[in-house]
Amino acid sequence: MEDANTLQIFSWDSLPEILKLVLPQHNTYLIKEFIELPPYRTAKNFDITQFELKAYVNADSKEEAHKWFAAFQSRSKTTMAQTRGFTITGNWILYREIYHCIHSNEVKKKQGIRKTKRPQSARAHNIGCNATIHLRLERKRLSDNHSLEIELKFAHNHIINSAESLSFRRVKEEVREEFINLFRDGHSPSSALYAYEDSIHLNASDEQELLEILADRAKNPNYDYVAKLFQKYRESALGSHNGKPMFEHLKEIVEEYNGSGQGRAILQEYNANSGNAFILYIVTNLMARVNEKVHQAGKICYMNASAAFDPLNTLITLLYTSCTVGALPLGVFFTSDELEITLEKAVASSQHFINLILSNLLNFTAFITTFILFYS
Repeated sequence: MEDANTLQIFSWDSLPEILKLVLPQHNTYLIKEFIELPPYRTAKNFDITQFELKAYVNADSKEEAHKWFAAFQSRSKTTMAQTRGFTITGNWILYREIYHCIHSNEVKKKQGIRKTKRPQSARAHNIGCNATIHLRLERKRLSDNHSLEIELKFAHNHIINSAESLSFRRVKEEVREEFINLFRDGHSPSSALYAYEDSIHLNASDEQELLEILADRAKNPNYDYVAKLFQKYRESALGSHNGKPMFEHLKEIVEEYNGSGQGRAILQEYNANSGNAFILYIVTNLMARVNEKVHQAGKICYMNASAAFDPLNTLITLLYTSCTVGALPLGVFFTSDELEITLEKAVASSQHFINLILSNLLNFTAFITTFILFYS
């Protein structure tokens, strides 16, 4: 067997074409053994390239080994799961891991007798793929530039870049962070997914790349993943429903809005102990101008209430008036319930709030009927 110190160093550009398709570009390699195997033919007569490779990579720590492995999965469009862990003492072996393709029988072995949810589904997870990779970092090789030893058996029995295979890949960490940033900007799961996919369409260089990215779960997660990620984000950022962190965050948003010059808002926090209902009243600059300039605003006001499709069933009530051009908004308030006492307080708060904003607005008294609020 040829000694590793006498092996030729290959840059990525000088690698055989078959290896360029799967090995990360920003590394160099000492190839110990490379065997190109006969291609595997699928049931639909597609030929799948197969080979075995033993080589050394210019990585000399566990962190760099993980970085190379992540780049390998990204480059090769594969997802490899850990087959087994090793007890590392650090005396001779510094790092060692064995991984298998997620379409391997190893997945079924780990799941045990777990029942398959959809046995007739065309999206089969366990299809007996034999692809594996063994990574090992020995202390004695740290003096060499190429310390990480890899043994790759690239023997997939499925098309690795098909839409079906790509749909099983793990979502990349940078994609996850991008969705978290969208949530911080106020997006819901659906609007975040829409904005993210919109950026994919804009940045794709051609239609082929676009189709591959859209099919790749690592780069384009489905709605279920985004919704669950949003739920975790909301729980960590805002806490439980009606909890103190949620109202502290809402108070910050109200203060930010009041300082933005786009309008004014007031907030009454929900407090079950004192019996305070949640009330949020907002008057935008347009609404303030309608209150100030439109004569009918001091005569008649209509209420239009509807419940929001959120877990708290928040009531949204829009106040507007009528004039020759049609309906114009006067304000909007959100309440945690539909009790008469809550709505009376919300309307009273709206009267006081508008008077604070517009010093020339006439004082008014109000009474509530089923749908219409009249001003006198």
